[in-house]
Amino acid sequence: MFPDELETARLLLKPFEAGDAGAVLDYWQSDPAWERFNASVPANFQLADAEAFVATMCNRDRRSSPGWALVYQDSVVGVVSLVFEQDNRIAVIGYGIHGDLRGQGLCAEAVSAVVDQAFAHFAALQKIRAHTDAKNVPSARVLAKLGFIHEGTLRQNQFVKGRFVDEAIFGLIREDWVKQDRAR
Repeated sequence: MFPDELETARLLLKPFEAGDAGAVLDYWQSDPAWERFNASVPANFQLADAEAFVATMCNRDRRSSPGWALVYQDSVVGVVSLVFEQDNRIAVIGYGIHGDLRGQGLCAEAVSAVVDQAFAHFAALQKIRAHTDAKNVPSARVLAKLGFIHEGTLRQNQFVKGRFVDEAIFGLIREDWVKQDRAR
């Protein structure tokens, strides 16, 4: 099982707590992309929606779907989560960060820490997959930076907030991550 907390050079990744809802609302409000690209962020979101999101994150089974609040300079500024499938052989990763902090490498730093821990703690884990709206270029950049390969785009694969969206699928297999780690 994963550690509850992970530390990177600049971030603390910790389980969500009920008191994090205000910070979640703040990072949702920091960038219209949160609402546009995230099905879990409702249109016209309010504090009650952020409270519901935090409650969901707090109640997740950390053995099969761990999630972390990203803490930067003592504030919750984002999220990384995993969902394990197929007896922990495959995982799906999701992530996001406060709009004001985009482009600073923080999201890639957090995702990298979670990927490292996933491969270290789950010997059977072979692949980590990410799904993103094909128009979400910043998300695709995070994945490419970490060595995820664009494996394809599923046209009109999701119906999100009244519109069909193309879904880009990225994958990272253990062997490729290990090779990257040795090259660093």
